[in-house]
Amino acid sequence: MLQEIEHDTVSGRLAEIAEIAADLFSVTVGEVEAARSFVDDVEADSLLVIELLSHLEKRYGITIPEGELFRLVDLRSTYDVVAEHAGW
Repeated sequence: MLQEIEHDTVSGRLAEIAEIAADLFSVTVGEVEAARSFVDDVEADSLLVIELLSHLEKRYGITIPEGELFRLVDLRSTYDVVAEHAGW
C-alpha cells in the first residue's frame, strides 16, 4: 500500500513538472514526456531551461543551484533534481 502511495505521488509530481515544462516550452505534455533532450527534441533553449528552474523553485519552495542546470535534460532527470532539493 505504501509503495502505491509513493508511486502515485511520484507520478503526480512527474505529471505536474511535465505540465509546467510543456507550458514554458509551448509543446504538449506528451512531447515533454517523450523528449530524451529538452534542447534537441522540443527545442528548449538555455533561457527556457533557466525559466523552468525558476518555476520549479517557486512551485516547490526550494532553491536549486544554477550549477544543476546541466542536469535538466529530460523529464525524469528534472524530477530527480527537484526531488533531491525538495527532500522527497
